Amino acid sequence: MNTYLQLRDKHKGQTAFILGCGPSLYSFYKSKKTCWGIFDTNVVIAVNSSIIMAVDKLKWYTGNDYYRYFISNDSLCMRWSWWVKVQESKCIKIVRNSWEKYKDQLEGFLFFEPRPTKEDVINSDDIGLAYCASIPSAIDLSIQMGVKKILLFGVDHCTIDGKDHFWQYFHVFKQPFQVRPAQGSFSQQKKVFDFSIGTYKALKEFADNKKCKIYNCSINSELDIFEKIQFDDYLKRKD
Repeated sequence: MNTYLQLRDKHKGQTAFILGCGPSLYSFYKSKKTCWGIFDTNVVIAVNSSIIMAVDKLKWYTGNDYYRYFISNDSLCMRWSWWVKVQESKCIKIVRNSWEKYKDQLEGFLFFEPRPTKEDVINSDDIGLAYCASIPSAIDLSIQMGVKKILLFGVDHCTIDGKDHFWQYFHVFKQPFQVRPAQGSFSQQKKVFDFSIGTYKALKEFADNKKCKIYNCSINSELDIFEKIQFDDYLKRKD
């Protein structure tokens, strides 16, 4: 089985952009900053349905596949119409080892094992990734790849304008759909968000120990573990 371990220390000193699926990602999706090369030499990790934005806006198929990733904890992703975006993408794809039963459909994918500790415990020497949800898995992966900065987008943990996913701003005929039942209500999602807080705290400590800074560019996010910053303000910084 091909594992994520081959990615460890692959991007030492670089910056990673992690794309969540929250509603605030839509304004970023509409921004020209996502279109004209701002990510060309940085690591970009699409989590679950944010692959829609990635293939539309980030030159996903040309030039820098080396820097492009998709990660997911949840095999129910395969029940969504957007799954074809994952299959078609040339990016590096990483999924949890619970997906092994689908390995015939996952040619070229890398697998990760959950950390052997409780979900809110991060030991630097362990093999495996945080496993309570896909965003923590992406953060853990980024730190293990050696990046020194992580920017989070669309990691809201709340609704905006009554929407809980960025693609709900799309015209109804352009929105992805469930081929088979795949997603629970937002209240069910919220329970996962709340449960994940301990993991985020442990990941922040892990990042601090690795001298990795994490910024949450989702300003209205209910996730307050990481420093919040407007992306425009981040771009003005010289550190």
